[in-house]
Amino acid sequence: MEYGIVNLNLVPVRKKNNAKSEMISQLFFGETLEVVSKKNNWCLVISNLDNYEGWVRTSHFLSISKVDYIKINSKKKKFSSTDTSLYNNEFKDYTVPAGSIISNCKYLSFNCVSNNKNFHSLEEVALSFLNSPYLWGGKTKFGTDCSGFVQSVFKIYGKILPRDSYQQALVGVEVKLENSKTGDLAFFGKKIDAITHVGIVISHKRIIHSSGKVRIDNITDEGILNVDSKKISHKLQLVRRIFN
Repeated sequence: MEYGIVNLNLVPVRKKNNAKSEMISQLFFGETLEVVSKKNNWCLVISNLDNYEGWVRTSHFLSISKVDYIKINSKKKKFSSTDTSLYNNEFKDYTVPAGSIISNCKYLSFNCVSNNKNFHSLEEVALSFLNSPYLWGGKTKFGTDCSGFVQSVFKIYGKILPRDSYQQALVGVEVKLENSKTGDLAFFGKKIDAITHVGIVISHKRIIHSSGKVRIDNITDEGILNVDSKKISHKLQLVRRIFN
């Protein structure tokens, strides 16, 4: 088995070993990975953070030893809460996105400018993504899909969730919408075993989610009530509490 660490600010993860293939996720600066197989200039990798699998270019990460891989992942991870500037002898201002593992800066020969924001609540983190455009496979404020948004918000707040909405729907405990509270996750789809959308319940029984852009709508027993169209856009299937 070979191992690596992302030394670029953001790396696209693709469905196939082709630059034109669908982007299914992203790897952030400082994330570690295991190499499953190689094909031409591409590697099939598994992220250590969420066990997500996909293809990345071999030039998009730094190969490391198994000893270093184990050592790096034995330490507590510190994530950037905002887009953060790094620097070294080569780069005077190298920006990495919120959610990057800045505790790995030293290993990658970078210094970090301390400009992290101390968020006081999960809702505050979620609101910092407001108006970010929808991007399939994306996980940053410059473009995110629904589950990528949820994963990044929780990661910045200190909780690692799976990548996709149907996987996230297996985490935590189920609660009724009437008993929901800020930070609970609401899941949507045509039926319970076909979850296709997720959002975060926030104050005043509203939901923040990525649909077209990261936006706030109302949530009812039927689903998401779009504040613009006044119509149900997504059918509610269940609500789960991640933090007890």
